Amino acid sequence: MGRRFRRAIGLLAVLWAGLAPADTVPQPSPPAPASTERSEAAQPAQSYVEALFRRERLKAGNAFFERELERLEAALEQEAPRQDLLADLERIEPEAGEKLARLMQDNVAPLVEDLDAAVAELKRQADEAKADWLLVRTSLYEGRLRLFEVEASGRALGQLASLLSMDKRWFWLFGMVAIATLVGLVFHDRRHEIRRRLNGVRARKMGLSRFLTATLVALAVLTLITFFRGDQIYEALLTARLGEAASPRASILAQQAALDAETEALVEAREDLEDRHAQLQDAYRRELTGALPARSQMPVRWRQFRARALEATELAELLDMVPRVMQADLGELEVVNRELGARAEEATWYLRLRRWVRGGLGLALIGLAAAGGWLYRRGVEARRKLTANTCPLCLGANRLEQVPDYARRSGVPGNVDAVQCRNVISEEPYEECDYTFMDVYRPMTKLCFPTLGIPQAGKTHWLAMVYWELNRGNYPRSVQFEKIKSQSSEDFDLIVEEILTARIGTAATQRDRIPHPLVFNFRDRDRSGRSNVLVNIFDYSGEVTSDMGVEDYRRRRALDGDGFFFFLDPTYPSEPQAKALADFREDLRLVKGAKGGKRLCVPVALVVPKIDVLAGQSYASPDGGDAIARFYEELAEIDPTGETMSLTVIEARSRLCARLRDTIWPGWSIERQIHDLFGGRYLFFPLTPVGLDGRGETDLSLRTISPFALLEPLLWLLEMNGYPILQ
Repeated sequence: MGRRFRRAIGLLAVLWAGLAPADTVPQPSPPAPASTERSEAAQPAQSYVEALFRRERLKAGNAFFERELERLEAALEQEAPRQDLLADLERIEPEAGEKLARLMQDNVAPLVEDLDAAVAELKRQADEAKADWLLVRTSLYEGRLRLFEVEASGRALGQLASLLSMDKRWFWLFGMVAIATLVGLVFHDRRHEIRRRLNGVRARKMGLSRFLTATLVALAVLTLITFFRGDQIYEALLTARLGEAASPRASILAQQAALDAETEALVEAREDLEDRHAQLQDAYRRELTGALPARSQMPVRWRQFRARALEATELAELLDMVPRVMQADLGELEVVNRELGARAEEATWYLRLRRWVRGGLGLALIGLAAAGGWLYRRGVEARRKLTANTCPLCLGANRLEQVPDYARRSGVPGNVDAVQCRNVISEEPYEECDYTFMDVYRPMTKLCFPTLGIPQAGKTHWLAMVYWELNRGNYPRSVQFEKIKSQSSEDFDLIVEEILTARIGTAATQRDRIPHPLVFNFRDRDRSGRSNVLVNIFDYSGEVTSDMGVEDYRRRRALDGDGFFFFLDPTYPSEPQAKALADFREDLRLVKGAKGGKRLCVPVALVVPKIDVLAGQSYASPDGGDAIARFYEELAEIDPTGETMSLTVIEARSRLCARLRDTIWPGWSIERQIHDLFGGRYLFFPLTPVGLDGRGETDLSLRTISPFALLEPLLWLLEMNGYPILQ
């Protein structure tokens, strides 16, 4: 029995050498950082310490595997003593074999537990040593970097490099956020003018916005640079004169790269050793299976023992390595500190100058944000004051006066105030504006849209039916509108009654003075914040377009609008209308001060208002098989309901009307005339204030009033002025 027991003890050595699979080997894990804020030197120091620890563990573990492979290969030889031990163990009587296995298992358990405790203690010591060395390594890197910066501090590039280093990224980020917030406020307040700049009227007084935008772009670039390329730029600026070899970062990166390459080679070697070990272990396990009793826990226990032995070997190597490398770093740190001490005055001056530069830049950013906010507020107040003090009729500023006792004199119930413009609009003959409107509308934005075109082009008829349609609520749900009582609304009530009741056309518009506008209150669909805007439509007589020159104040006022309705009569020859359009274009260039070749950012709605009578014109074929008939068919196909208010429908109708131009006005290049001055800010608007039923009939008493596409020109001009209305 004693001889067999000694052979069983010998078997323990074999099990120690050959049972644990390679994938049970625990891998070291990096310690959690003590703080989320790390200095510029902490990260490379952490990376280096982690890489060196991993390399040393791999080297110790690989050596351990090589010894294990030698033992397994020796144990698998046919003449090996351990093969005899396995044969003897198989020949033991079953009862005696079970007792022997139980005895071995009971003795192994305390051994594994003791080894677990020893490994835990070694790991604690290794973690403490690692933390101590990390502090030393970080201090060494910081000293190297500080010494290098002091050497480069005498140059302006050194200060610039300091501002672009990675540790300033939050400085630039928060500066960018402050300026971006201010820019966002300015752009939100001026969003209508910005849209006009893109698709309509020229934005005015956008100097602050452009300056803030340029500042924001510069800060964004600096922030991106410091976040993603700060280290590279910082290093390049510091080494501009001293050379790449003088840079400590270059040596740190090179050292790290070499360490990573060595570690990668050790990882590949470890994988090869583990594969070979697994093959030999499987062969030995097959021989061992028959030598042990069923359900024996010996393999599991010895796998644990071997894994802990491997970890203990690696940790012991680390504890032996750390004092050596830490002592070397302490010696180098002492040298660096001596050099910094010798340059103490220079280093103090550098740090003080760097703080002043950063502080000055920080104050400049704060001042920029504060000054920008103050200018923004002052600009908002100035614009509001200018809007409130500008007459929408003559555009005279600071000439509005309160009308005394307006409510009693006008018979309006309640406490209602009104203002009247006292601006002199003509000296010869002398004439004052005298335009009166409710005081409550003074702060609201006011857009001015004149109606222009030759006499009898249908301007007043169209505007009267627009007024009628809006008052009846015949507009899409996407449009929000409120009626505004004005000095012209009563006149248009009479015009509408004549059209609908007496079925007579509109009379000629008065031309003696600037007409009082018909006022509408629209609310846009802006997702950034809805706005109300007063739309003033001026119904100018045809003579203002065809007869008056730019020296006439009525003509000049008609050309000073935020958009224009230019009416093209399809029942009238092209020559006088082409001349009127050319004069309008040239006079507008003079009024707006546009030099030759420069285009105006002003939208023009080319209204073709009498499409219902196209069928009765000389260019229409009596049998209906002509371009006019196709025009009606395609017009119905674009929007079968006739109620869709969208840019897609409006643009499709414009293209259709443009194709019909050669039929109505052969040889007249309307688009070229307009495009030369207005660019792409124009569309054709085919419409009829009467309706498409009874086409060709000019007697209103024989027609059913059912207007078609009346509101599109008005809503499009609002859209082009930065107020989203259309779908």
